Amino acid sequence: MKMKRILAVALSACMALTMLASCGNNGKQPNSGNNSNTSANNSTQQPGSASTPKTIDWPKQGISIICPFKAGGGMDLSTRLTAKYLEKYLGVTVTVNNVEGGNSWTGWTQVAQAKGDGYTLGFANYPAQVAGYLNPSAGIPFTYKDFASIANVVSDPNILVVSANHSDIQTAQEFIEYAKNNSIVLGTGGGAGCDDDVTIAKINDQLGLSIESGRNASTAESKAAMLGGHIAGVIANVSEYYGLVDSTGDDAIRILCIFSDKRNDFLPDVPTWTECGYDEIIGGSDRGLIGPANLDPDVKALLIDTLKQIEQDPDFQADAVTQGMSIGMKYGDDFEAFIADTEATMTEMKPLFGW
Repeated sequence: MKMKRILAVALSACMALTMLASCGNNGKQPNSGNNSNTSANNSTQQPGSASTPKTIDWPKQGISIICPFKAGGGMDLSTRLTAKYLEKYLGVTVTVNNVEGGNSWTGWTQVAQAKGDGYTLGFANYPAQVAGYLNPSAGIPFTYKDFASIANVVSDPNILVVSANHSDIQTAQEFIEYAKNNSIVLGTGGGAGCDDDVTIAKINDQLGLSIESGRNASTAESKAAMLGGHIAGVIANVSEYYGLVDSTGDDAIRILCIFSDKRNDFLPDVPTWTECGYDEIIGGSDRGLIGPANLDPDVKALLIDTLKQIEQDPDFQADAVTQGMSIGMKYGDDFEAFIADTEATMTEMKPLFGW
């Protein structure tokens, strides 16, 4: 798997760089690490340059992006990737602020209640945000309409993962047969209604199983439980386990399938759920930039224009490949329409969660 994966990722990167070479970017190598911010002065890209000129006198100060998850998971990495390139193009410091608690709603509430000047933004993931307020026991007073939908950035498919050290299971089919005869728990990277939890509910509904969702507090928590042999496996996202594909020792894993309509370039040897012989299940985390509902329309427009430039930046594309992160840009009204469709789907699924 290792050689095929390296070739596939290299091919993806080369294709992206070839297609984007004419976009007028500076070809600078991406900064290493996952710091909360990166120095905009290290880039030759000037604020408001490239295809769309800066038309308003904004920003005048640093920007904070609230990520309502712990550092290190897929949401945090997606937020930091976006912050890094907003900083490069806007010319001000862009800081990621991890605000945990309340099944992510502590952070999202701060975004909803922020001033509309654009200096406090947030990152949201779907279906988790929608599920949070559809759960009647949560008592969330907000919906997606209480936020400005700026742009979806990442679409990160779900995968089924087991520990290579604590599980003899080699295929998704073997896993399902095991689940038919045993009470098992699958770890997740969030609570009720997160993308991992939704995929488990879909599996149970499709196959008449009773797999328990771990509804863990974080990706790190479920990963530790799986690698330690305390749970049968995890439903997670590609980017969260991409770095462990070739690991040995205590971190060795086995990815059994992916919940996508096609194989993933980062994991070319991993079959889809449908290829394993089951009816299609599509599952994953879509993550994007949001603001308060009263966000200044001119600021929102400038952010969208900036993110469109970022999408074409070869350095951004290369950083996404390094992290095993699939870019899935949706802007403005298209992003909001996607969220509305997600809400409709989750409303239909409420009985599966006892809502």
